[in-house]
Amino acid sequence: MRLGLLLGSVLITAAACATGPAASPSVDVTGQWAGTWAYETPGLGSGDIRGSFKQDGAKVSGTFNVTGPVANRVAIINGTVAGNEVKLSTPASGYLTVKGNEMNGLINGLNAAKVTLRKQ
Repeated sequence: MRLGLLLGSVLITAAACATGPAASPSVDVTGQWAGTWAYETPGLGSGDIRGSFKQDGAKVSGTFNVTGPVANRVAIINGTVAGNEVKLSTPASGYLTVKGNEMNGLINGLNAAKVTLRKQ
């Protein structure tokens, strides 16, 4: 019984440590961005993407126009920034890593797509 309680306490403590606060943003992605996207399965297609991000602290939002074989031509994006990483939460999940005036990553919509954006 004591071993079970001890093990449970250790697991709870470990879980609490693993969910610490996210890193503060080290980048500001506010502005106009343009680039390309391609489905991970090449036969599904690719296209261009152009729009803007607005960052307020760790929160980020934006509106992007997308060309190519997609269901929605306009994407209204929401997410967060931690360190140099943009984590998208809606309408699709994904991560973009910012390096200077470029960001690259993977967005998980109906099909996963690689994205490269450059600040304009």
